[in-house]
Amino acid sequence: MSNSDLDLTDEEDEEEDLFAIATAQVMRKSNIYSANDLLEFYAYYKQVTEGRCQHARPPILQMKARSKWNAWHDLGDMTRTDARRAYINKLSKLEPKWLDETKSERQSSNHGHGVGQWVVHSIEAMPAEELKPDNEKTMFDYVKENNLERLREQLKPDDLLLQDEHGMSLIHWATDRNAVNILEYLVVRGANVNQRDAEQQTPLHYAASCGHVEAVRYLLALNADMALCDAEGQTCLDVADDEKICGLLKDEKKLRKASGATS
Repeated sequence: MSNSDLDLTDEEDEEEDLFAIATAQVMRKSNIYSANDLLEFYAYYKQVTEGRCQHARPPILQMKARSKWNAWHDLGDMTRTDARRAYINKLSKLEPKWLDETKSERQSSNHGHGVGQWVVHSIEAMPAEELKPDNEKTMFDYVKENNLERLREQLKPDDLLLQDEHGMSLIHWATDRNAVNILEYLVVRGANVNQRDAEQQTPLHYAASCGHVEAVRYLLALNADMALCDAEGQTCLDVADDEKICGLLKDEKKLRKASGATS
């Protein structure tokens, strides 16, 4: 084996160790990442550990499983090496100092434990609402787990006005999860598309800030008010970071202005 081959092997080993540490970091701090970020992490993780997605597409009613499948499948023939680097780069973009913050933990954990034992991925874990017994679940739990069947069975008109401990209503949670099918049902049942949360944010604020293109399109089609400001004086366009969503909102704003609409 040549020196160049040895150098390449060492580099790959270092990347594998760094990837293992990165997955542990995502697992520990999964609560600070958006659902879209976790979905992207999941796709890269599956590409690294299993390669190209060759599983059958989940049924349409299994929305969560289908979203995960879509994210992984969309990576196509990306190599394991590229997926590993993409995972690490994404974490570095979200948390530029993440590696420095994990040094002390790694040093203490490496006494008697290999770094590979850390590789558990957060998005594979069962969400807290799915661990509850069914008789303890609320309408909020059903929205979070995208359980349209239970909502149809148990939703009452007054439930649409309820707010949880975060000041969020059902329509805010549906938008946060990009569950357009749940959004559609809530609207049909009478949910207000301009409902405010405790911070005065509307569902359109949530869809725009979370990067949920499908939810943004749906809410705009319902003529959701784009001019409403949250407690910090920001509109849905102000909180949008995604380039595609910014484009959708700007185009809609122009159309409404041309038609004489005020919001």
